[in-house]
This record gives sequence, C-alpha cells and structure tokens, in this order.
Amino acid sequence: MPQPRNIIVSVVTQTVVAVVLLGFAATIVTVLVKTKPVPQATDVPNRPRRVAVMKALAVPVHRQWQGFGTAAAMDSADVPAQVSAIVTHVPANVVQGAEVAKDGILAQLDESDFVQQRQIITQRISEIQAQLAQLALEERSLEDRVQFAQKETELVQRDFQRAIEAFQRNGATQREVDRVEQDLKVRQRLERLAEEEFAKIGPRRERFEAQRLGLESEANVADLNVQRCTIRSPLDGFIQDVDVEQGERVSPGQRVARVVSLRRIEVPLQLPSSARPNLAIGDQVLISARSASSQHWQGEVRRIAPEDDSSTRTMTVYVEVEQDPHDPALLPPGKFVQGTVIAGRVELRYIVPRRALVGDRLLTIEDNVVRSIEVRVDFHVQGEFPQLGVVAEQWAVLAEPLPDGTLVVVNAARSLPDGIEVEPVPLGGPRVRATAQLPGAEGVP
Repeated sequence: MPQPRNIIVSVVTQTVVAVVLLGFAATIVTVLVKTKPVPQATDVPNRPRRVAVMKALAVPVHRQWQGFGTAAAMDSADVPAQVSAIVTHVPANVVQGAEVAKDGILAQLDESDFVQQRQIITQRISEIQAQLAQLALEERSLEDRVQFAQKETELVQRDFQRAIEAFQRNGATQREVDRVEQDLKVRQRLERLAEEEFAKIGPRRERFEAQRLGLESEANVADLNVQRCTIRSPLDGFIQDVDVEQGERVSPGQRVARVVSLRRIEVPLQLPSSARPNLAIGDQVLISARSASSQHWQGEVRRIAPEDDSSTRTMTVYVEVEQDPHDPALLPPGKFVQGTVIAGRVELRYIVPRRALVGDRLLTIEDNVVRSIEVRVDFHVQGEFPQLGVVAEQWAVLAEPLPDGTLVVVNAARSLPDGIEVEPVPLGGPRVRATAQLPGAEGVP
C-alpha cells in the first residue's frame, strides 16, 4: 500500500508542471498578439459587381432554318457492258478508290467476233455493189431496146396509115391492110415488153439500195460493237466498285464498274413546311457534319420540291455543294449532315446572345440596377454581328423590339437578383461607372 507522503509529492509535482506549461503558453500568445502586423486603412469604397452588357440595337438578320439530309453525288455512273464478250484485260490501276479520267479505260473485251462480223458485212456490201453495177448495164441496154422498139412501132404505124389510105383509094386490098395491122400489133407488143423490162429496173435498184443501206447499218453496228469492247469511264471521278475480272464473260447491261465524281454534291434537306415562304433559289446554306462540328461546307439552294410531306410536315430543298475533289476535307457522298439555310430576305430585328437568356427572361440594367423583363424568342440564328460588340455564335431573335440603348446583360449564367446595384461594362464601348457597394466582377472579358 503506497504511503500518504508519496501521494502528496506526486500531486504537487504534477500541479507545478501544469502551471509552468500554462504560463509558457500564455507568454507565447502574448508575444504573437503584440507582434502581429497592423493593416493600413484605406479610403477606397467597396465596388459593385462588374457586369458585361451590350446596348440593344436593331441589326439586319437573315432568317435561318435547319434541316438534315444525306449527301449524294450529282455525277455518278454505273458503267455497263454493251455487248456480250469475254473480258480480256482490266488495267492495273482500275481498283476501288482509284482516280479515273473521262474516257479512261476500265476494261477491254474480246472484239474478234465483231471484227469478223464487220468483214463479212463488207463482203456482202461489195456483192451488192457489183449487182448494182450490173443493173446499171442492164438499164442502159433496156433503154436502147425501148427506144429501138418505139422507132419500129412508129415506122409500122406509118405503113399502116398508108395502107388504109391506099385501101380507101382502091389501091390496096383488105388482106394487105390486115397484114400491116397485124405487124403493127406485134411491134406494139414488143414495145410494151421492153418498157415493162425497163420499168423493173427501178424497183430492183431500190431493193439493192435497201439491202446495201441495211448492210451498211449492220457494218456501223459492228464498228460500234468493236468500240464498245473498250469500256471507258463517262466522267472524271473515282472508282467506287469494280465488278468484273479478266476471263469473265459479261452480258449487255451488266455493271462493270461504278464511277463517282466528288466535284458536285447534292444534299436534300428536310425543312419545316413553314419555311417555304422565306426560301428562294440561290439562298446560301452552311453544311456541317454531325460527328465533327469543325467541318463546314458552303452550298446553295438550287431546287425546291413543289409539294410538302403531309406525314412529317416538312418540305425538301436541294442544296448543291461545289468542291475540289482532291480536298482532304471534302464532303463525301453518303454522309449524314445538318444544313442551315440562310434566307435571302433581310429583316431589322433585335437580337441577344442565347447565353443572355434565363428561361424566358432577359436581364437589363436601368440606372445601374438589375431588372429582369419577360421576352419572347421568335427564332434563333447563328453567325457574327460585330456591330453589337459581342463575341457569340448563337443568337436569339426577339419577337418584340427593345428600346434602343437598353443595356442587356450578356452572360446571365450567374444569378443576379432584381434590384442589385452593379457596374455595367458595355462591350465594344466605354465603361459606365456606378456607385460601389458589392465587391467582385462577373462576365467581363
């Protein structure tokens, strides 16, 4: 059991140590308080929050409409075979993705059959020419025979006339008259036969001429078939597909290759039907890729569909984009894109950046005090309006005008309650000073 004396000594020792430590801590605090720096007083008053503003101003606005569509090449061709033949050669550069010039060879077919056919037709034409030459000889011979028969008939006709006159004077008998008349009839019959033979020359010549023309047409077709054995590209472009190989037989109408030109691209955009009164041929269009907003292409409205789609309440405008086929950032066919059609008609409207709106309310400043007003947005536009002094791409067009000179808060992302005093900082113009109450700055670039 511990002695009472030891307990007392222990308690006294602990008490003394505690008092010493508390005294040391109090000394350190006193020294720090006495040696702390004293801030210098300033007479600068508290400043209110600085807010970037713009002055309301009516600016020329082109109404914009947005739609979607799939790009398609305006110039493309599924190149077919026009004859039935064996593919004898496909150039090594005729592969998918390769560039091909107009009239560039896509494939070579076996032309030997058509060359032989052309030779046979040429021989038949020579035969017809020989028959026509022979017919010309016969024509001259028959013409002479007709003239000779006519002269003989005239002579016999005179004899017959003299026989009749002699018979009337009793200088000839009836038998002599009959004999001369019989001779006249024979001469007339021979004349008619000669004339009939001569008349047949014309139809025979026409028949031979028709045969010759038909053979010449066949020869032309044979020549065309020889030319068609060389299948060429109908336009400048790039090869999308090659559908034949060497040694394969092709038939007329069978596709050999598909060639696509990237110079002219057409995008049928689906727009709301309400856009029709504001659109016209020649309106500018900004095409952008949905997957990469940095890609843009300029186009122009070339055609407008006359009918609206009653099921979707949309109309179709056809936008044409002209581009360099070798541009790495070109618009490829088949790409799904978004198009913004900029109407050609200009309207003076009041606009504000979209970031200046909080729901359907707009923050304004009157006498350096924030006031919110209710507004109605008519539509939205994209673009730049340097006359307003605000850097923005998205704008809201107000349905009702604002008083000129109204100060509009450019960025309403932070809460600015009605009635708070601020320091408006007009963008693109001199600052407007206000009474300072609240420190800080907001929205000042």
